[in-house]
Amino acid sequence: MKPLDEQFSEAMFLTTHAWRIALDRQLRPLGFTMSRWMLLLHLSRNDGCTHSELAQCMGIEAATLVRLVDRMEKEGLLKRCSSETDRRVKHLRLSDTGIASVENIRSTACDLRRSVLTGLSQAEIQNALNVMNNIRSRLGSLT
Repeated sequence: MKPLDEQFSEAMFLTTHAWRIALDRQLRPLGFTMSRWMLLLHLSRNDGCTHSELAQCMGIEAATLVRLVDRMEKEGLLKRCSSETDRRVKHLRLSDTGIASVENIRSTACDLRRSVLTGLSQAEIQNALNVMNNIRSRLGSLT
């Protein structure tokens, strides 16, 4: 039998992975791949960020993001806006269509949360949240 700490870290990874896959399955019929819905959600939380800032938030290389941003800009989901202080810098902003898409994504995610968390008490959810926040804080202090 694996040590408890190893079981815990594996369960946390597998749960996060399963959550993303479940949300991806729900959003795919709406035309959103995981990279697309993650980009829109990150941008909704960091509207006006630069290309490199968005890549950092998403945990990917800026070069990886270029084609995706180009495509989503052509589709009218986001726009590049010039910086007032540096002509070389472009800020990414959600368009009205992008904002509406984020609302669809959030609504779908809310439905998934309700489905998955049904049957858990508020105390259980709060305890799990406290544990995850504590772990994330400790991981953040390692850098």
